[in-house]
Formats: sequence, C-alpha cells, structure tokens
Amino acid sequence: MKKLVLSLVIALTGLWASAQSDKKEVEAIKKVIETAYLNGVQNIGNMDLIDAGFHPDFRMQVLEKDGSLSNVSLDEFKQRVKNNIDKGVLPRPEGKQVSVEFLSIDVSKYAATLKMDYILEGKSVYIDYMQLYKFPEGWKIVNKIYYTVGD
Repeated sequence: MKKLVLSLVIALTGLWASAQSDKKEVEAIKKVIETAYLNGVQNIGNMDLIDAGFHPDFRMQVLEKDGSLSNVSLDEFKQRVKNNIDKGVLPRPEGKQVSVEFLSIDVSKYAATLKMDYILEGKSVYIDYMQLYKFPEGWKIVNKIYYTVGD
C-alpha cells in the first residue's frame, strides 16, 4: 500500500511540474506574439521587434481566391509593414489598435501551434494560425496561415 501511495505522489508531482512548465512556455509564446506580431507588425511597425520574434525563414502562406497558395517571406512581410508605415497606417492611433484573443495554444516540448482571433476596432477580422519553434534564444514564429472572417 505504501508503494502505491508513493507511486501516486511521484506521478502527481511529475504531472504538476509538467503543467507548470507548459504554463511558463505558453506565457513566453504569448509574449512573443504580443511583442513581435502585435506591436512589431500590426500596431507600431517596429523592425527590431519583428526580427526578435520571427525566425528569418518565416513564411506566411496565403490561400488565393483561385485555390493556389502564395508564400510570403519574412522580407516581404516586413516590406508590407514598411508600406503601412509609408501610407500612415502605422503606427496605429490609440483606439484603432489590433488586439488578439488566444483561442488555443498547443505546446509539445519545442514546437507550438496557436489559434487566435485578430480583432480590429472590436470586430473579428481574421483567425490566425501560427507555428513557433523554441530555439536556444527563445520562441520564434516560423509560419502563419489565416482565414478572413466572413469569407
């Protein structure tokens, strides 16, 4: 009986430690999204923040209306941000900033997938799916796909 109780205590301790580790990783992932994606790409237009949170081999895959896929590299993604700065879209004024609601975050050791609702002026615009890997320097966004709400 003592061995059974001891085994249960050890198992529960392991589960608790794993849950705490996952919680820490989820918070680190949210911080990358908030810093690199929300501030860097969507609200401010800061290339340093983008470079800190996106892997250089990042790709955004876009499903075109004809059913084909186009791939957007990090350089092309950053050029879109620069274009938004030039057009006066960025930085966004207070009250017009993008926010997200995290719908799910799945972490498996050094790989993660998240689903989030992209919200602009109180309305859901996109559902974003992002994949991240954990590198020695931390979590980096490596891939993005999305769909437009209302399509």
